[in-house]
Amino acid sequence: MTAAVTSSIEADVLILGAGLAGLRAALSCLEASPSLRLAVASPSSGPSGSSFANVNDALGMHACLTDQDREDYVREVLALNRGAWLSPELLAVQAEESEARLRDLMALGVPFTRDASGKPLAHSSCFSPGSRRAFVFTGLSKAYECFTTRLRALGCRFLHGFQAASVLSDPARGALLMPCGAVESGHASARAECGGPPRPGQHGPILVRARAVVAAMGGPARLFAHSMAGPNPGFGQGVLARTGARMANLGFLQYMWGTLPGKTFWQPGVLGAGGYHLASPGSPENPPVPPVPVEELIPGIGELSARRAGHCPYGYSLEDSAIDLALAEGLDSAGVATLLAPDGTPLRVAPMAHASNGGAVIDEHGQTSVPGILACGECATGMHGANRVGGGMVLATQVFGHRAGVRAALIAENSCTEDSGTARCAELPADEDERREGLDWLARGLSRYAALGGRPGHAAFTAQVRRQLEQARDWRVSLSLETGLGILSNLPVA
Repeated sequence: MTAAVTSSIEADVLILGAGLAGLRAALSCLEASPSLRLAVASPSSGPSGSSFANVNDALGMHACLTDQDREDYVREVLALNRGAWLSPELLAVQAEESEARLRDLMALGVPFTRDASGKPLAHSSCFSPGSRRAFVFTGLSKAYECFTTRLRALGCRFLHGFQAASVLSDPARGALLMPCGAVESGHASARAECGGPPRPGQHGPILVRARAVVAAMGGPARLFAHSMAGPNPGFGQGVLARTGARMANLGFLQYMWGTLPGKTFWQPGVLGAGGYHLASPGSPENPPVPPVPVEELIPGIGELSARRAGHCPYGYSLEDSAIDLALAEGLDSAGVATLLAPDGTPLRVAPMAHASNGGAVIDEHGQTSVPGILACGECATGMHGANRVGGGMVLATQVFGHRAGVRAALIAENSCTEDSGTARCAELPADEDERREGLDWLARGLSRYAALGGRPGHAAFTAQVRRQLEQARDWRVSLSLETGLGILSNLPVA
């Protein structure tokens, strides 16, 4: 079956995604030019994306309040950049504008934690345990409400229940939005909000034509079988790659260790306490051997564990990564390692894909290499290297979401789209059986072979993904495979 375009919507600016990055871009766009017709497309009618899915119902934002803070932040981030591309110019922009964007959130009413005197509390952060530059806000649904209330007051249109299947560049700029099957209630309301009458039982794709498009579609962690990411399709990077946007750092994802079942966060630094054993996964060719004391696998584990306790994510090329990589030697075919705790209790843990440091390369205004297409949040890169200081992603969503929104407004005010008609938008084939089986196959493979920068067998799996991509029929499977291929082809081990 194919998905035919059923309607078309005109907008000046289209924002793809309603996480912190997309909402920031939308707000800055309308504040810069209130008369613009702006639409925000998102998979659900409520908070979406990793921004609003933290299990602790809280997020930290890194912010530099003094010149010394800014110098320290830039120095620390550059020191953490091991093997990934990073733009010093974008890093400097983040440091310089972080305080202003923090003040913006506070003025919007986002609930930051404060001391008894009402002063915002400053915390340490991952990869920067000695600093006090992270400011935490709690009640993520409240933060979402702060943004959406202000945006509705400015006339923003929300297209709930849709995700971008393709982004169109010149001459017909815009995006083809496909309905999310799991959010049936969103389709009719989206069409009503955009001026088109809802048609019962008809939930087809829509083409939104715009003068500028801001992609804030999140990262690819949801494509993995083991993930701590929020709800998003996971193939935003694939969508941007198809526009011809320059991409970078795709192989650098954050990984947190979590327990199974339940995906509860687990800190590998606890291994320094001693008494843990790692079980071998075993296979028909290599039968399992008795569990080995972790101390025998990781020389100097005491000192390394003390360092590892200073950050939650895996650290690329850091000395304490020896702990993570030793655990990864025990991953089974499902990407899970089994430890025996000091009391003999089995503990099943896995590296969980959390967030991406890669995506479309942007300039200081959030512009990609494709005219009129901008990006911010997890699907953009340049301000991050291999490892990201805690709170750095929230900072990036606000700094470059703001800049992308302002620049999108400027583009919309000074350009126009040519009338190419909706018929030129290609119909997308859909195959529910292939979708279910293909996404499951990809998820298992990514968790087994791409985790922690690449595991043995990743080259053979990459070749399999290429073959699957050549044969894929379903549009979502195709985009997911393309996104997965981008990760696998850019793994640090490769």
